[in-house]
Amino acid sequence: MYKKMLVPLDTSGYAECVLDHVKEIATARGIPEVVLLSVVEPTYVPAGSFLNEQVVKDADEAGIKQARQYLEKTKQSVDLGSCNVSIEVKSGQPADVILDYIDKNGVDIVVMSSHGRTGVSRWYLGSVAEKLMRSSPVPVFLVPSLVCRMTS
Repeated sequence: MYKKMLVPLDTSGYAECVLDHVKEIATARGIPEVVLLSVVEPTYVPAGSFLNEQVVKDADEAGIKQARQYLEKTKQSVDLGSCNVSIEVKSGQPADVILDYIDKNGVDIVVMSSHGRTGVSRWYLGSVAEKLMRSSPVPVFLVPSLVCRMTS
């Protein structure tokens, strides 16, 4: 049924708590391909900022490099048996990038964690998990942040 699983990771411990679920689902269901994806948000520069274009570009490149290193390390630490594990680093708004990746890359299921933001921070920052739950054309397996806090 599922041939390609997408696992969005944002370098936080909460995001990583899904890895045990990923292992269980991928190995039990015989999913042949798992993609670990990290989305790096571009540096926001307010109008009139003293930061020049090169500084912003360097910061964005450093973020992408750091995300790639993180995913490589994570890939090495997770044992998914015969499953092919690959990594992807993209730049943009996380929910939009993840939805675009699903559409263009034949993803069958997404496994991710929520961060459990509430109130103003949720309103201001938005909820990637909520947006995916509303807009994803494929099933989204969501591990609540409470579960992550209990296992961290």
